[in-house]
Amino acid sequence: MRIAGFIHTPAALALLLTVAGCSKPPASAYEQASSTSTGLPVGQNSAGEGCTLQRLADGRADIYCGSWDQPSAHVQIGGAASAATLPGLAASSPWRAGLDAAYVCEAPQPARILDGVPAEILPCTQRFGGWPYVALAAEIDGKVYYADGVQPALPAMQRGIGVVSGRVPAAAAGQAGVAQSDQLLAQRLAAHAFSSGDVGQYDALMALGAQANQAENFPAAVIAYRAALALQQKKLGADNPGTVIPMLALGLNLSNQGLYAQAQAQFATAAALAPRASDPTAPAVLRYDEALDALNQGQSQRALARLQEARQAYAALVPPALLQAQPQAAQNNALFSISAPAGADTLLADQVTLNSPVTQAALLGVIECWRYQALVLERIGDRAGSDAAIANARRIASANGLEPPSLDARLDRTRAVLASANGQPAAAAADLARAAASFNDALPGSRPVAQTDLLRGAALAQSGDTQAALSACRDGIALLRKLRLGGTAGLIGPCLDVYAKAATDDPARAGTLHSEMFEAAELTQGSVTTQEIAQAAARLASSANDPKVASAIRAQQDAQHRLADLYQQRDQAAHTANNGAALARLDKDIAAATARLQQAGLAEQAAAPNYGQLVQQVVPATEVLKLLRPDEAFLGITTTPRHSWLFFLHAGRVDVAQANETDRGMARLVKQVRASIEPGTNGLPAFDMADAATIYADTLGPFAAQMAGVHDLVVAPSGALLALPFALLPTGPASATDLAHAPWLIRQTTLAYVPAAANFVSLRRAEGTSAAKQPWFGFGDFRPVSLAQAQATYSPAACPQAAAEFAGLPQLPYAKLELQAASAIFGAGPQDELLGAGFTVPDVEKADLKNFQILHFATHALLPTDLPCQAEPAIVTSAPAGAASADQAQLTTSDVMGLKLDANLVVLSACNTGGGEEGGEALSGLARSFFFAGARAMLVTQWSVNDQVSAYLVADTLSRLHAASAGGAAGSLRAAQLALISGAGKGFPAQIADPFYWAAFTVIGDGGAEALSGSGK
Repeated sequence: MRIAGFIHTPAALALLLTVAGCSKPPASAYEQASSTSTGLPVGQNSAGEGCTLQRLADGRADIYCGSWDQPSAHVQIGGAASAATLPGLAASSPWRAGLDAAYVCEAPQPARILDGVPAEILPCTQRFGGWPYVALAAEIDGKVYYADGVQPALPAMQRGIGVVSGRVPAAAAGQAGVAQSDQLLAQRLAAHAFSSGDVGQYDALMALGAQANQAENFPAAVIAYRAALALQQKKLGADNPGTVIPMLALGLNLSNQGLYAQAQAQFATAAALAPRASDPTAPAVLRYDEALDALNQGQSQRALARLQEARQAYAALVPPALLQAQPQAAQNNALFSISAPAGADTLLADQVTLNSPVTQAALLGVIECWRYQALVLERIGDRAGSDAAIANARRIASANGLEPPSLDARLDRTRAVLASANGQPAAAAADLARAAASFNDALPGSRPVAQTDLLRGAALAQSGDTQAALSACRDGIALLRKLRLGGTAGLIGPCLDVYAKAATDDPARAGTLHSEMFEAAELTQGSVTTQEIAQAAARLASSANDPKVASAIRAQQDAQHRLADLYQQRDQAAHTANNGAALARLDKDIAAATARLQQAGLAEQAAAPNYGQLVQQVVPATEVLKLLRPDEAFLGITTTPRHSWLFFLHAGRVDVAQANETDRGMARLVKQVRASIEPGTNGLPAFDMADAATIYADTLGPFAAQMAGVHDLVVAPSGALLALPFALLPTGPASATDLAHAPWLIRQTTLAYVPAAANFVSLRRAEGTSAAKQPWFGFGDFRPVSLAQAQATYSPAACPQAAAEFAGLPQLPYAKLELQAASAIFGAGPQDELLGAGFTVPDVEKADLKNFQILHFATHALLPTDLPCQAEPAIVTSAPAGAASADQAQLTTSDVMGLKLDANLVVLSACNTGGGEEGGEALSGLARSFFFAGARAMLVTQWSVNDQVSAYLVADTLSRLHAASAGGAAGSLRAAQLALISGAGKGFPAQIADPFYWAAFTVIGDGGAEALSGSGK
C-alpha cells in the first residue's frame, strides 16, 4: 500500500502539538495579554517600533513591540543577588539553564543600564528559528532581574526591568535612558537589522507551512515555507545557518510534489548549513527529510539508511530513560507539562532538560523515524522488522504521555497499513476508525481525514462489509471533492473496486453506482495539467461573454505565476555565493509582485466572483455525455496497483469494465512497444505487435461492440498510457511484417486526448469562443548559436557536454519547407511569420499573437531529460543579434506562459513535445504552458520525429484542416496518417507504414472543433 503524505520535521510537529493543546501550560500562561491590549509604553525598540509592557502574575511582565501579537521580550524577578554574584548567575543558574534549553548564548558581557545599574548581557540565537536573541540580568537593590527577548527589544527590556523593579516610575518609562550595547552587540544589531514584526511574520509563515504540511496540502506549504525562507535570508543573510529549517521544510514539500531537482538544491545547501546551525536537531532533520525524499522517489534502501541515521542523531539528543521507558511505568507523563513559575530559582536542571523544545522535537523525531521505518520495512517485505518498528514508535509515545490527536492518528494509520498488508483487515479497519476520529479532532475537513476514510473503505471491503466500505469511500471521495484535491490510484483504486462490487450486488442501482465510480476515478487524474487546462478553459469561456472578465482573470493568473517564478529565481540565487545584489533585487521584485497579486485578486473577485466554480476538477458523467456528439465516445482509463478500470461513455450510457493489467504491467507493455519504435544503431526494430495488441485488449477490447457506432474517440489515459498514441494499437490479428495492412485503431476512428474528463468538458464549452480572425502564424528556421554563446549559458565546469550539444543542434531544412507549405495553404505573408534571425525569444514575446487561430512552431524542442543542466522545457530559437549567451535562444515554459493567445490550435512540430514520461505528468511542461497561454488544442509529438516525414504529415494535416474536409484537427491528422500508411510502397517508401513515421503526432484537447472560423473560404 502506498505511503500517503510525507510530513515535515518533528520540530514542526512539536509546534503543532503545542498549538493543538498537547502541552499542559500552567494557569498563569493564560494571563498573557495580547499586543492589542492597553499597556504601559516603554519606548521604542532598536527597529523604531513602539513597545508596551503588560504586567503578569508574580511580578513578571511581557513586552510587545510593533505588530507582532506575541511577546517580543519577557521580564521576571529572581532571588537575592549582588553585583559580585551577578556574573555567576548569568553564566550558571536555573534561569540560564532554562535559557540554554531554547537558545544558544555566548558568554555574558558586563554592562551598565538605567544610569549605573550593573548588568550582564548575553548575545544569543534561537535554537528553533535561528533569529538573534538577547538576554539580560541586572542587580537592583539586592535582587536579580532577568529579561530575554528578540535582539531589537533590548532597549525596551532595560526599561521593563526598571518598571518591574520600581527603579523607573511607570509614567516615565517611555523616556527612561538606556545604555548602549557594547561593540559586539552593536555590530550584531547592524549586521542583522530586523524588527519584531519580521519575527512575527516569520513565525506566522512557519506555522502556516506546518499546518498545511500536516494537512498534506503541499503546494500551500511550499508557498508558506518559501516566503519564510526568503524573509529570513533577507534579514539574516543567505548563508546564515539559522535558515536551515525553513530550507529543509521547503525542500521536502517540493519533493512531495515530485519536484525532485528543486528539492535537491535545497537539501544540498542545507547540508552545508546544518552542522553550523544553532538548532541541534538540524543534522537529524536533514537526514529525516532526505529519507522522505528518497521514499517519494521509490528508493526504499536509501530511505531506510537515512531513517536509521536520523533516528540515531535524534536519539543522541534525548535522555536515554525516555527511549527505554515502558508504558505501564508512566514515568514520563510530565514531559510536555513540566512547568514552574518563571522566577523560581528552584527549577531543577533535569526538569528543564525534559521540558526543552530540543528534547521534545528530538523525541518526536525518534518516534517518526520508527514509524516511517516500519512502512519502509513493510514495503521491502520485512514484516517482522516492520512490526517491531511500529511497536517501538507506539511504546515510546505511550510511555511519555504523547497522545495528541495528530500523532496518535498517524501511528494508528501506520499500524493499520501494516495490519492490512499482513492480512488482518478487521484490525486495520479498527485502527483506521480510531485514526479517522483523531484526524477529525486535530485536522477536521483535511486531506488526511479523506485519505483515512478511503483506507478504511478498503479495509472494510477486505473484511467483506461492502456497505460499510461504500459509506467510508463515499465520505472520503466527497471530502476530496470539497477540498478540490486528488488522490493516487493506489489510494482510490480499492474504492473503485467497492463501487463495482456494490453495482454487481444491486443491479437496479448499477447505473448510479457506475457514475459515482467514474467521478471517483477522475480524482486520480488531478494533475498540474488538469488544473491549468481547467483554469485556462474557464477563462476562455468567460471571454466570450465579457472580455473584461477574462482580462481580470488572466491578470490574476499572470500575477500568481510571476510571483512563483520570482520565488524560484530567488531559490536559485540563494544557492550562489556572493549574490547579495541579485537577492536584493529579487526581494524588491517579490514585494512588488506580491502587491500586484493582491490587487489582481481583488479585481478578479470583483469582475468574476463565480470564477472558482467554473474551474472543475471532477465532472459528472452526465455532463460528458451531454457534450459528446452522436458518433463520439469518451474512454477514461484508470490503472491501479491491482488492475485497471475502464469507463466508456457513449449514446447516453456509462459502461464499466475491468482489465487485469496493473499499473506496473501497463508500464512494462508501453515501454516495450515504445522500444520497438525507437531507431537503434541497426535502424528500426520490428514493431512489437503482440504487446500493442495486449494494450488494445486491456483498454478498448471490452467495448469492441460499442465502437462500431463511434467515429470520434476522446481518450483520457493514465499512468504510462500517457506516453503512447492509441493510433498504433491493432484492433485485430496483425503481423509485424505487413504493417501497411495492419488493422490500426486509426483506421476505425479519429483520436483526441485529454488529461481528464473535466478538461474535455471545459474545452468543449470553450469551443467557438475564439475572437481571433487571422488564420495562421509560423515560427522556425532557427540559427544555431555559437559554442561561446552556449558556454555562457551552460557552464563548462558544471555542464561540460551541454554547451557543445546545444550549439551543435542541426538546422532543419524540411521544417523550413513545412512552414513554407503552411504559409501557402493559408495565404500568409511575411508579417505572419518569425523566421531565421528574426525568430528570437524577444521577437516572439513582442508579437501580437492573440488574433491568430493557428500558431505553428517547426523547430527543435528540449526537455530537461534531453540535455544536461536544462532547467525547464524550451523551444529552440535563434539568439538576438549580438547576444553574449544562448539565454534568449530558448523559449521556455515560463516564457510561453506569459504569451497572450486565443488560438484554436498550436502545432509543436518538434521532438517529444507531448506526453510525459512513464507514469509522469500528463503533458510535458511545454505543452501545458501553451494551454495556459490560451490554446484550445495542440498538435504534439510523442517521440523524436523524422524531419522529412514530419514536414509532409503536418503540411497535409493543415491542408485538410483548411479545406474543412476531415472534421477538425483530429480528423485532419487521421486523414493525413491514413494517407501515409496507404501510400507505403505506392509512391512512398514501404517502411513508412511503420508507426515510427506516422504515429508520433497526437491531438491534445478539443480535436473535434474546426481550427478555423473561416475554413475553406
